[in-house]
Amino acid sequence: MGACALTPNYAGHAFWDSDSWVFPSLLLLHPERAKPIVQFRARTMAPARARAKQYDVKGTMYPWESDPETGVDHTPRFAYEVYREIHVNADIAIAQWQYWLASGDKKWLKEGGWPVIREIAEFWVSRVTYDQQRDRYEIHHVTSPDEAYNDVPNDSFTNGAARKALEIATKAAIAVGDKADPQWAEIARKMYIPFDEKNQRHLDFDESVPHDKITWMGSSLSWLSYPNLDLPMSPEVRRNNYDFQLHELKVHGDDPNEMMMVMLAVHAAQLGEAKAAGDWVERNLVGFLKAPFNVRTETVANNAGYILATSAGFVQSFLYGFTGLRIGDKGLEESYPPTLPPQWRSIKLQNVSFRGAHYDFTIERDASGSTKLTRRAR
Repeated sequence: MGACALTPNYAGHAFWDSDSWVFPSLLLLHPERAKPIVQFRARTMAPARARAKQYDVKGTMYPWESDPETGVDHTPRFAYEVYREIHVNADIAIAQWQYWLASGDKKWLKEGGWPVIREIAEFWVSRVTYDQQRDRYEIHHVTSPDEAYNDVPNDSFTNGAARKALEIATKAAIAVGDKADPQWAEIARKMYIPFDEKNQRHLDFDESVPHDKITWMGSSLSWLSYPNLDLPMSPEVRRNNYDFQLHELKVHGDDPNEMMMVMLAVHAAQLGEAKAAGDWVERNLVGFLKAPFNVRTETVANNAGYILATSAGFVQSFLYGFTGLRIGDKGLEESYPPTLPPQWRSIKLQNVSFRGAHYDFTIERDASGSTKLTRRAR
């Protein structure tokens, strides 16, 4: 499934959008349509291995833009520098693990998901750099999700996603009865994620890099709250990250795309900022929907055509944002209280699928005015 679905935009290529934006929405609503996305990565391991050898790393190194049939690297020349946007190799592993958690399909995990997860972990082991003086692992020469920063050390999103991919590899090995490489846990435990102690917030990347470019994101700190990554942090740090993100959108942002608004909606919901979360979702309706079919473009100014990833992100605002639901090791869990914007009466999510069961979720206010989430089996 390409970032633009059936439209020819982005040449039909598979991006991280497939694994991190389209997949999570399909996983809970149409799991039979989510499965081919994870299967695609399993059946295209051979070109990913060849690409790893090309860049002198181990395991599999999936391309930024993959041919939707063969999985071969088809990143266009004008976008060549994003070959450093290697967080895609962690995003793929996270999606594989999410499918296992949501399906409980042990046979698939052993035959399909585990090989993908294992070889991605091997990639990260060969890609990190150990700083002996600070006793930590770092990742250099990457492109941030805020892509104007295309050769930076220690991008927080990349390092956080890599850490999660390595943690997943250890869990997956245990689940299938295989042996985990002890380096996976060691590197994950000592992975460096840049942090500003004085202001108690994360940094976008290493403090040695000036954060001074005008970009459509301004900052990528809200992306640390992306549902599948959901980087652990205290409420204070989450709040400070959000405040910094809003500041940077005003100072260094130029044209926020819908993916940023999705992250802001989810981030605000995590903080209990119900009105702000609703406002960000409603802003998604202004200018993004294009006639005659009301399909979504990437930005208000971009009329290039339908971007499936933005529609899927919009759905994630409801599935994972307002509900507070996360797919965790124990099931479909509430990670924070549900959020209902004051201008809305209720939210109903119908026929949510998880481990073969189907549910309806309703967010509404009780007699006291408190917001509650109700789960009913169908």
